[in-house]
Amino acid sequence: MERIRLLVGGPISEWPDSLKAGRLSGPWAAADRGSLRLLALGQTPILTVGDFDSVTLKERRDVIEKLPNIVSVKPEKDDTDTELLLTLIQEQYNPDKIEIYGATGGRIDQLLSNIWIFTQTRFENIVQKVTIIDRINRIDFYLPGEHKIMKDPDMKYLGFMPLTPVTGLTLVDEKYQLIDWSGNPFSFSSNEFVGNENHFSFESGIVAVIQSRDLIGQTAEQ
Repeated sequence: MERIRLLVGGPISEWPDSLKAGRLSGPWAAADRGSLRLLALGQTPILTVGDFDSVTLKERRDVIEKLPNIVSVKPEKDDTDTELLLTLIQEQYNPDKIEIYGATGGRIDQLLSNIWIFTQTRFENIVQKVTIIDRINRIDFYLPGEHKIMKDPDMKYLGFMPLTPVTGLTLVDEKYQLIDWSGNPFSFSSNEFVGNENHFSFESGIVAVIQSRDLIGQTAEQ
């Protein structure tokens, strides 16, 4: 499978307009209430996981009849719904690319969990396949090496966030360059592309690269 899209339980207000308008095609997978939201958009997820504790009894009955592949879990579990969904997607479909929507907004503990998931050793084989997308952000994850990043035409800013201790982080041709930095988790924010293609490298660790833009009508100073 070339690409699969995941919808988890974050607020609809943080969705990109293309998702709100139902313009993003599948295949889709969902965590819990995400399945209801996909069905409302005319998309049937090929895989759903969750305990459905965030839906009413009527919603649960209605949604179960329409979903072809449900993995039910208990509320008291070791994995989050997102962790379990990622594990099953890799095992059952092994896609080349995984886009995650609904992972931001709402509770900060869930947002941080959805980002730091990818520091877990068990997800090392998929970390570079994953992109988290919302209305003003795009987050990609990288393992050590030399990397090329392409500018999303809708974004302005470029951030580099080591999620683990990192060595040798070098921003080669960004607006604000960095040479051979090593240290603990840290956020280098509000950098920018120079042209449509930039490069960076590092020797060890995991780095999240965040492309972002201001909300319409706002500036970075606000």
